[in-house]
Amino acid sequence: MSTSGIYGLSGSGIDVDSMVKVGMMTKQNQYDKMYKKEVKNEWLKEAYASVYSDLNTFKTSTMSTYKMSYTTNPMSAASTNSSVVSATANSDAATMSHTVKVNSVASNAYVQSESAITRNNASAGSSMYIKDILAGTTEKSESKYKAVVEAAATEEDKDKIRNEVAVSFDISNGDPNDKNTTTATISFTYAELYDSNQTLNDLASKIKNAGVNMTATYDSTNDAFSIYQKDGGVDNQIVLSVKNRTASETRDDVTTNAGADDAARALLNNLNLAKVDGDSMTSLPKISETSAGVSSKVSKGSMTSVNTAAYKNDTSINSIVTDVDKKKIGDYGLSFTINDGSNSKTIVYTAEQAASKSVNDLMKDINASGLNVTASLSNDGKLTLTNADSAGNVTLSIDAMDKTDRAEASRTFLNTVFNAGLTVGNATNTLTVTGTNGSVTIDGKDYATTSSKINVANVTYNVSAVGSATVSVSQDTDKIIENVKKFVEDYNKMLDELNSKYSETRYSDYDVLTKSQENAMTADQVTKWNEKAKSGLLYHDSQIGKIRSAMREAIYTPVDSVDSNYNSMMAIGIESSTDRGHLRLDEDKLKKALAADPDCVYQIFASSGDAVNSKGESYTDYNKEGVINRITDKVNESMKTMKSYAGTSSSASDGSTLGDLILELQTRMSDFKTMMDAYETKLYSKYDAMETAIQQLTMQMSYITGSSS
Repeated sequence: MSTSGIYGLSGSGIDVDSMVKVGMMTKQNQYDKMYKKEVKNEWLKEAYASVYSDLNTFKTSTMSTYKMSYTTNPMSAASTNSSVVSATANSDAATMSHTVKVNSVASNAYVQSESAITRNNASAGSSMYIKDILAGTTEKSESKYKAVVEAAATEEDKDKIRNEVAVSFDISNGDPNDKNTTTATISFTYAELYDSNQTLNDLASKIKNAGVNMTATYDSTNDAFSIYQKDGGVDNQIVLSVKNRTASETRDDVTTNAGADDAARALLNNLNLAKVDGDSMTSLPKISETSAGVSSKVSKGSMTSVNTAAYKNDTSINSIVTDVDKKKIGDYGLSFTINDGSNSKTIVYTAEQAASKSVNDLMKDINASGLNVTASLSNDGKLTLTNADSAGNVTLSIDAMDKTDRAEASRTFLNTVFNAGLTVGNATNTLTVTGTNGSVTIDGKDYATTSSKINVANVTYNVSAVGSATVSVSQDTDKIIENVKKFVEDYNKMLDELNSKYSETRYSDYDVLTKSQENAMTADQVTKWNEKAKSGLLYHDSQIGKIRSAMREAIYTPVDSVDSNYNSMMAIGIESSTDRGHLRLDEDKLKKALAADPDCVYQIFASSGDAVNSKGESYTDYNKEGVINRITDKVNESMKTMKSYAGTSSSASDGSTLGDLILELQTRMSDFKTMMDAYETKLYSKYDAMETAIQQLTMQMSYITGSSS
């Protein structure tokens, strides 16, 4: 309504709103006609989208199953001794018997606590807390840790202490030095040990989540911890490794405490792990700090060089090692420790110092060390280290775990001078448990297995124990009948859906409601009305009619590629039960067909129909094509047509014919609505002017009448 109009002041008695409404009626009818058409097309698009979705499911999830040989030609396998071996056969397995001899069964690497877990905290009882198992082995005890955290100056410093690694070991599923092995570090920070009070269950979780294909558990009832490799065979191992760090390490801002290795050794040793061998257990050695390398040379009283050429005071110590392939101290420096039986002193030269030092310089530095050891050079050029106590030892040592270039060069130097025999040790101590391979003889041929399963000639054997058995493979007729019955059910269900849409009653008296009509009704009345209005949208739809016909034709047309008389659905017992195309199965007839031709169901259902014409071009021969492929092809064609015409959803912006029509109608409706608003405004303006004119006329009449009186 116009806000500028002033109605009724003239006394005309004209109902302006009613006059405008009457004037707009024709326009509103035109708009409602477009609105109904647009809504009707939306409903139609939704109806097609529903059918499209059902057909797509029918094609991809239902029909595709019946193309598979495991559905239409399933095989079964029976064992004469299922306690030794059972078996399953796929559809390509031959109908025959197999002799199976299980010589040995594969096993998985498996370790478990041989006895109750040891706890260094004697008062902890059967505590699950890792800190009680480790008590006294971490570099910081709980009280010391909390005191250090409390004394830290800043929150950042506190966090560094909390996040310092207190326990660390590696777990691998094979040789840690093999590039194909997966290795993960299992570690606990001080915060996890002392603030979070992590338990053996947390240790098990870390192992399970480490990505090394293992599972781990803590059995609180029996106080036992176990680790189990998920895959069997000798190549699948459980390897626990502990490093021998000589100092703390920091990587990616995470510091691993120098004592983390000692704590890890204590943890693993206190778990008392043993290898599980079937029904027995084999004790495992404890992880120790010992090194496989030699770290020192000891000589009682004195130690003399073994050089063949005489050393002189000015002989460069860098020139003593002449082998060009050896590391030289002039390139890396020199570092070794001398011990006189009571005290030790480390002689350290940088690379630059070592390159310029002479034998005389080395003797001076040893003699100035404060030890009871004197270095001297004999007339024949031998370097001798003498302990003032003739019964005391002279010991030269280099940490066997130190693999730095300087340590390597220093070992080379001492080995050359004193034949010290110093070698590099193993910087990591490992505990390794492997699975075992199994051995099975099938039809006279030996096979190695890494698990309880082995597949040979499309038969999967499940090995359980040592022994012998015969496995007989045959067609699973009962399963085929079950699957064919399921096909009949699925086919009838889809056909029912199509028939219901094709024959759905159309109620011509129920049209799309306009907005004004909906406003005059209750929500329930609108819902019931629309149910009638939407009914029959696809009544006798040509595309649905084509699909129904194609499905029936696919069923009744014989499959020429079948190499027996059982070449049609009717021949194997599938026949129409109603005039609506419903199918039913005669099981006795199907059993007879399978007995005569075991491959008939697979061929009727799944034959490809591939053929080549006289020009060498490939094509699909409908008459040779299996029923499932025929139906799938026809459904694909119909779905393609539906998608082009109506799209696959309710969205109008999908480029389909109906979608474009809906968008066009929406644009026309919007433009028409704008025109209607302008036309309404024009009508109100017209009646505004009329009211003003009547008012002026009334005033003039009043004036004239008043004058004459």
